[in-house]
Amino acid sequence: MPVAIAIKPALRKVLGDEAEAAFVDVLNQIQADQRNGFERSIEMHLHAFREYLEQRLTDSEAKSEKRFVEAEAKNEKRFSDADLKNEKRFSDADLKNEKRFSEADLKNEKRFSEADLKNEKRFNEILLSLAETDVKNEKRAAELQVAFETKMAQNHASLIRWMFAFFIGTIFSLASLLFVYFQILVKVKP
Repeated sequence: MPVAIAIKPALRKVLGDEAEAAFVDVLNQIQADQRNGFERSIEMHLHAFREYLEQRLTDSEAKSEKRFVEAEAKNEKRFSDADLKNEKRFSDADLKNEKRFSEADLKNEKRFSEADLKNEKRFNEILLSLAETDVKNEKRAAELQVAFETKMAQNHASLIRWMFAFFIGTIFSLASLLFVYFQILVKVKP
């Protein structure tokens, strides 16, 4: 979008109508070229940033998936170990109980109830351990989400600061060129 440039009457007299129009066209063309270059630069940086974010998200998802698979394998191993231990304990308890049933029914019922309470307590401990693992995994996922969103906000703020810096640099460059141009015109004045 061309900017309206006001040419001073003294400069108009020196340049004439055709030279004035040509001068305005040159300034407008310089401004359009700078804007196009800046827009291409921004698009290139945004594209690179998007690719970086997509790669980070893919890596994060892969890490999370790996952790979940490892946790699932670990929990599966714990369950199988607990099953083996319980199976062995039950078989030992059955042998002892068979022997004791022949000796006294009252003693055996008491011991069976104690074994049931003990096994129920162990089972509850295993369930509690699994619940704690689930809570830890959910907490870690939430922390990763917060870290990702924080990083996105920081990158956005940084991008805006750079855009502002480039804009100010362009303004100062243009102002200095105009200043030098007008200084030259003052020296050339008849």
